[in-house]
Amino acid sequence: MKDCVFCKIINKEIPSIKIYEDKDILAMLDIRPAVKQGGHVLVMPKKHYELITDVPNDLLNKLSLVIKKISKALLKFGEGLNVLQNNKRIAGQAIPHVHFHLIPRFPNDGVMVERWVSVEYKNDEAKKIASKIKSLLK
Repeated sequence: MKDCVFCKIINKEIPSIKIYEDKDILAMLDIRPAVKQGGHVLVMPKKHYELITDVPNDLLNKLSLVIKKISKALLKFGEGLNVLQNNKRIAGQAIPHVHFHLIPRFPNDGVMVERWVSVEYKNDEAKKIASKIKSLLK
């Protein structure tokens, strides 16, 4: 996609600092890391797909293996790791090219990805929602 910043990086129109690359996948440092210690890596398919549901299964399997490989290194670099993937703007997807954030974690790093306010289901709400989701799996 010609206007996609990640496609421009993949096509070498914009420079990046690569961590891993093969014919299908690129992993690079995020230019605006979530933690001051750095190491925030973005992993993405080279072919443009907007959502995780658009990625063919064989490529998604390959992506997961690359994410695992880089995660092993980042768990040595930091003290923990978040793996995040957002779909659609409402969920925080700023660039509509599917990508995974691998964020190494450090004590008191200020990252707040795991701090949402949880709610409780009322009455049979959980069963109704589960039933609806199951019906959509078809």
